Amino acid sequence: MWLALVGCKKDSSLSLVFEEIRLPISEDITCVWFTDSLHGFATAGAAWVRGHILSTRDGGNTWRVDTTVVNRLECVMFDRFGVGYAVGLHGLALIRWPNEPYWYTFRTDYNWHRSAFFWSYRHALLVSGEGFHGGLIRKLGPEVWYIDTLHTFTNSLYDVWMTDSLTGVVVGMGWVLRTEDGGLTWLRQPPRGDQFCSVHFPCPTTGYICGRSGTLLKTTDGGRSWQSLHRKGSFGQSSLRALWFVSEQEGFLVGDAGLLWQTTDGGRSWTPISGLPKDINATNIFVLGRTGWITADAARIFRFRY
Repeated sequence: MWLALVGCKKDSSLSLVFEEIRLPISEDITCVWFTDSLHGFATAGAAWVRGHILSTRDGGNTWRVDTTVVNRLECVMFDRFGVGYAVGLHGLALIRWPNEPYWYTFRTDYNWHRSAFFWSYRHALLVSGEGFHGGLIRKLGPEVWYIDTLHTFTNSLYDVWMTDSLTGVVVGMGWVLRTEDGGLTWLRQPPRGDQFCSVHFPCPTTGYICGRSGTLLKTTDGGRSWQSLHRKGSFGQSSLRALWFVSEQEGFLVGDAGLLWQTTDGGRSWTPISGLPKDINATNIFVLGRTGWITADAARIFRFRY
C-alpha cells in the first residue's frame, strides 16, 4: 500500500511516498545498495547466529536470499567495475563478480567489520570495532585478500568513505580520521564528543558526518576541516544512525523511532518527514535517482519516492 506523506517547511513542502517491502527473512536489515534502478542488494543478520545477502531484480518489488553465512553482515557496496562486496561479524568479507550469481568468501578473522570501501577489486579499506573499543583499519592490496597495512585505535570505528583512491575519511566513537595516501597513514581531525556513525561524500570536496547523539558535521575541502551544522539534541531524543546526500545540497538523515529528516540547502536547515513507523530503528539509507531505501531492524525495509 502506498501512502502520500507531506513534511512542511516554511518556504516549501515535501511529499514523500513510502512503501514497506516484505522480505523472506526475520533478521535485522543492515545495509542496502542499488547498482541501477532494477538491481539491488541488502545485508542482514543476527549477531553470532547467521547473516544473509539479499537481492532484487525488479526494483525492489521482490527480494530473494542469495547467500546465508555463519554471522551477521553489516555492509554491502559495489565498485565502479560492477564488483560487489559484503562484510560483517567474525571478519567475514565476501565478493561477487559481475554477472555471477554467487558470493565468495575471501576473508575471515576474529573482528567485527562495520563497514568497507572498495575502490577496485584489488584495493579497499575495512573498518572494525568491538562495542565501543578495539578500532581497526585494514588497508587491502595489491590483492584483495592481502593486508597491506593494519592500524589500531582505542575506540571502535563504524564507517568509511573514499572520495578517490587516495583520499578518505573514517569515523567512529569520538574519532574522525583522514587519509591522503590510500590508507597508509591517518591523521585525526578535531571533531570529538559523539559516536560518529556515518560519513558520506556526494562529491570529492563536500562531505557530511552524523553522530548518534545528533551532531552533524560538514566539510567543503575534502575533509581537511569540518564545521558543525547541528549539535547534540538538534534532532530530538532519537539517535541518528545514517545519512546519504544525493548532491552537495540535498540529503537525508535516518535514526531511531522512525526518524527521517531532509535538507535541500546543504544542511543549514532540515525538515522532519513523518510517515515511517515509530516502532522502527533505521540502520541505513541509500538513494539512487528519485528513489530511496531505508533499512531497519526486524527484517524491515522501506522504499520512498520524492
